[in-house]
Amino acid sequence: MSMLSFLGGKSARSSQGASAPAPPLPGAPQDERDALSKETGIVLDALGSLLQMYGKHAFDTDIRSGDEIRRLSHAWMLHATMGAPRPGHADDRPSAGVFYRDWKGLSQFLGDSRRDEGRYVTRALDDMRSVVWAFVAAIHQVVVEEHEETRIASDHMGRMRAAVESNSTDLIKREALAVVSVMEQLMEHRKERQRQQFAVLADKLKHLGRELEDARRESALDPLTGLANRKAFDEYITRSIELHSLLGQPASLMMIDVDNFKDINDSHGHPAGDIALRQIANVLSRTFLRRVDFVCRYGGDEFAVILQETRLANAQLLAERLRRQVQELRVLAPVDDEGSEAVGMDDGTPAAAPMPTVSIGVAELTVGDDAVAWVKRADSALYQSKRAGRDTVSTAPDPGASATGSPGDAALASH
Repeated sequence: MSMLSFLGGKSARSSQGASAPAPPLPGAPQDERDALSKETGIVLDALGSLLQMYGKHAFDTDIRSGDEIRRLSHAWMLHATMGAPRPGHADDRPSAGVFYRDWKGLSQFLGDSRRDEGRYVTRALDDMRSVVWAFVAAIHQVVVEEHEETRIASDHMGRMRAAVESNSTDLIKREALAVVSVMEQLMEHRKERQRQQFAVLADKLKHLGRELEDARRESALDPLTGLANRKAFDEYITRSIELHSLLGQPASLMMIDVDNFKDINDSHGHPAGDIALRQIANVLSRTFLRRVDFVCRYGGDEFAVILQETRLANAQLLAERLRRQVQELRVLAPVDDEGSEAVGMDDGTPAAAPMPTVSIGVAELTVGDDAVAWVKRADSALYQSKRAGRDTVSTAPDPGASATGSPGDAALASH
């Protein structure tokens, strides 16, 4: 008899109306009833631990996100071990006994999730193999064509050498022009070949790069906001620059600073500051929804966003949208240990809810930028927003333009 059958088989909530198996008879020997209760508790504890572990290590698939799988795993764990309502069925009445829990639904959730993971991993490995073999094919083609180009160039150089040894100026001139023409053709051919090879690889790398970054983000989150942390940012910005160099796709960087954040902490307390950061993080997550949008807590009261495939003009529009959405926030007042609203005035009256705003600097990635230079240009634009009175968006000038930063900018950014 299987474990699910032992624990009750079909749920009492089955849509087919099947009745639940009867619990142990009250007249059974007490020793047997105690042993069954103890064994059932051990099984439920083990099942709960397995579901917790499964949810902890969940990852995005084509069907569900890692966050959704973690949430469902936790909900099914509570249902299986404590009789809490099933996921998506908040109107369920708590079930006291294990015989009245939806074991069939739990089994289906785990089976479906495992099948989705298998399909996702299989497809991801196929994509990886496809990219590897595309590189192999490209290298093979380069070797073959360069061998042929070397043979042609060697042949013409040999004819040029013979012309020089003949001391015939007409022959030397004719062969020299022929060598120049052949070398120009070879260089143009090589340039076109590289362009075609990059075009073939670009599409494969773009898709694979998104899959790899999705997996990387899962392991580098800021505990307060749930966004990516600074370490993840440092890795991702390097990858963005590498993709820009290889594929030529545009990318823009936003540096975002919460205005007067120190005043929020001083007037309303650090819990209110934490709430403000979490609310702004939620606005960021709702604003930048694409899989290629990278949002992180850069440090303290500063956030950063890297937008792939986005020109400066579009990034500026998105930054303005973000700024307006933050303006609409009203930070919820924190409560003390007794459940009362925290106070912020000398006479004990609650302080007015803080109304955070943000200043934003935007810079588009340009040829020759490294991570330090790109961040510096976005920071310069951020400082320009601070000087303009805060709660505004500024864009970085072209790298060739004069710097807009000043020694006093760092002090402005701290406010």
